[in-house]
Amino acid sequence: MSDERSVLAAELFKHALDRPAEQRATFLDEACAGDVGLRRDVESLLNFNTEGDGFLEQPAVEIAVKSFLHGALKPDQSIGSYKIVSQLGSGGMGEVYLAHDEKLNRRVALKLVRFGIGTEETARQFQREAQILASLNHPNIAQLYGAEVTPDGISFLVMEYVEGVRIDKYCADNQLSIRDRLEMFRRVCGAVDYAHQRLIIHRDIKPANILITKEVEPKLLDFGIAKLLDPEASVSGEPTMTFAAAMTPEYASPEQVRGETMTTASDVYSLGVILYELLTGQRPYRIKTRNPAEIARAITEQEPARPSTVVARDSKNSRLLKGDLDNIVLKAMRKETHRRYTSVEQFSEDIRRYLEGRPVTAHTDTLAYRARKFVTRHKAGGAAALLIMLTLVAGVVATLWQARIARNRAQIAMRERDHARTETTKAQRLNQFLQEMIGYSAGTTPGSPARAKGRDATVIDMLDDSSRRVETELADQPEVKAEMLSTIGRTYMVLAKYDKAATYLREAYQANLKLYGPTRLETATVMYALANLSYLTGDYAAAESWFDKAVAAYRLHAKDANFELRQLCAILSDAAFVMRARGRLNDAETLWREALSYAPRTPASYRNNLIVNKSFLAQLYLDRGDVSKADAMALEASQQLRAVGNPFPLAQALIDLGNVRRFQHRYPEAESLIEEGTKLFSKSQGEDHPNVAFGLTSLSAVYYDERRYDLAEQDARKALAIAEKSSKTSHVYARASGMLGRILTATRRPAEAEPLLREALNVLKSRVPRQSNPMATMLGNLGECLAVQARYAEAEPLLKESYEIVKTVHVPQSPVLEEARQHLVSLYDAWGKPQQAAVYRSPNVSAVSK
Repeated sequence: MSDERSVLAAELFKHALDRPAEQRATFLDEACAGDVGLRRDVESLLNFNTEGDGFLEQPAVEIAVKSFLHGALKPDQSIGSYKIVSQLGSGGMGEVYLAHDEKLNRRVALKLVRFGIGTEETARQFQREAQILASLNHPNIAQLYGAEVTPDGISFLVMEYVEGVRIDKYCADNQLSIRDRLEMFRRVCGAVDYAHQRLIIHRDIKPANILITKEVEPKLLDFGIAKLLDPEASVSGEPTMTFAAAMTPEYASPEQVRGETMTTASDVYSLGVILYELLTGQRPYRIKTRNPAEIARAITEQEPARPSTVVARDSKNSRLLKGDLDNIVLKAMRKETHRRYTSVEQFSEDIRRYLEGRPVTAHTDTLAYRARKFVTRHKAGGAAALLIMLTLVAGVVATLWQARIARNRAQIAMRERDHARTETTKAQRLNQFLQEMIGYSAGTTPGSPARAKGRDATVIDMLDDSSRRVETELADQPEVKAEMLSTIGRTYMVLAKYDKAATYLREAYQANLKLYGPTRLETATVMYALANLSYLTGDYAAAESWFDKAVAAYRLHAKDANFELRQLCAILSDAAFVMRARGRLNDAETLWREALSYAPRTPASYRNNLIVNKSFLAQLYLDRGDVSKADAMALEASQQLRAVGNPFPLAQALIDLGNVRRFQHRYPEAESLIEEGTKLFSKSQGEDHPNVAFGLTSLSAVYYDERRYDLAEQDARKALAIAEKSSKTSHVYARASGMLGRILTATRRPAEAEPLLREALNVLKSRVPRQSNPMATMLGNLGECLAVQARYAEAEPLLKESYEIVKTVHVPQSPVLEEARQHLVSLYDAWGKPQQAAVYRSPNVSAVSK
């Protein structure tokens, strides 16, 4: 009998012992399913247990018992260089122990193999296979360190010890939303796809093999172990349940239970079953017996119910699952391998498309379906998409119609009898435009990029098309054209397409200036947009100029009873940002406090939006190094904004509070707050928005302070990549570049750091005044880089200037001031100038120029 059958006999023997003697025959009828040889071996074990005779004369039973007793290790017992701590569990293929690796001084998990290694060649093959699996290096895969065989023939695997909760229990205990479950599941898919690309199949994917760590990261266990322990598992054979599948039948694929060749599609199927369970809380098949024939029949013949029908009692989840998620899960679980997703990557990609509101490949592709997905996506897709829908559907469409109405206004006035006919024509034109928009998205409109490229139209594609139409259709309507140029320019700005935004906004400004003059609200609105655009691209001087004009115009209109004060509050707040960037902190504080002063006179629904100004004031206090004042204001802002639930201002407030916590050396809190804020920015504005780069740079600074330089560099590079896409002359770009340069300096790569720091400094030189906090920071960073290279004479003036600027701007107790002072002490110590070092060693240093 094969080792597999021996172990199966031992397992059935254990289960039979758990039952009263009179029930064992019935149990064996079901479990052995007519396999006479298997039943005979189990009965032999039972007889030996009862009578104690003849056991050792039966070779098959001997192997099974040895397998069964093989791994009973005790605490403090050693096996190789590993000391056993405790037993973690026992499964069909062996016991698992927590052990201490005495060579490398680390905790590991040891899995003892329940069947022996027969020949020397088999032992070598076992270790070679394990080495291949040990090459998997992915953050969501538990590392297999290797395999060992002791001189007395005990074989075991050495694995990373993972402490966590199985994924299904974690999702249930924490009541994760459908979206959160899908996002976590996609990380699992990423791990499986990584292994598949290296031609390694898991073969035993199940919730017990996916643990969620305390860092809320999934870890996939036992990758490829089933193949390692059962080399024949992938060979076609009899249509019976393999041993590995018999241990966890609920997640086995049809081909697996039939004993057919397993491929990556088998892992796709198992993942589909897990997703089914995560979304519904139930398994797709009701398997009540361990009878191999019954298990195989259920998995190969039964069709699982649609997930949405399984949770029908929970109407909310049923609505969420109905449609795309039903189709995604069931496509992964197709009986025929060729009808499943062709890869785990494709499976995960369909889930991503669902999360983004895009059409999924699991759904029949129809125009109506794509239209519905497009509208849904841009209705709820965050600030940018929402603005686009409002401006394009309610703006472009309506305005184009206004143009047509204007052309026919005389005729309508003269022929009132045709009014109804004209309204009908207007409705038809609006319907036509909307159909063209949807057809553009679906790729059915001739000439559309979606049709040419075979994909969904992006928002940018649609906006570009609308821009061209406005230019041609509104040429004879200057007022309407000016309004639409402004709308399109502001929409491009929301999407961080700054060059296009500038083109349309400048054209809109010239048109409005000619039509209305400099103080009309139409002109002021475009000036406001140009001011914000200048700020986003780092041209703070231009931004200040635009804001000066726009704020003056808005204040004039504030006297009008019909004017909404919230417009004035918004521009005051944005203007304050520019004052802050220009180093005029007192002016910035005055503007933010002016905005807050209007709160009692604004509608209740808008007052919550003014809370964010408290967060901005917290940033300003941090610029001065006044940490205690910044903490109080940032904490108040984040608490109030969290209660309101608006993701965009809350994201900013959380990052601000996180930056305060960083200066207080409360790093775990800082990390958590900034991560949360960055994720909110990413969800509400898109992964490539400059605000995401801002959050990542802040997170990088936390890691830098903790000396976790690998993580700091990773996030700084991400931030820099995002910033490069929008503008290489912005403050966000300079901040990310400077942060990366500082990390490279700290990790002894100053030659790489220096060009980044000089580039960042050059960006700031043309954007902010010399006497400003950003300049002080960058001068100090470059000075540090030069000092590390022992270029002390070059570093000295930079570090001294940085210190003098900080001393002018910051309060005496500022941690930044203390840091700048310490940099000078370190410089002079390294330079061998103890007298100069002594001057700065005292906390109470007056202005010095030595």
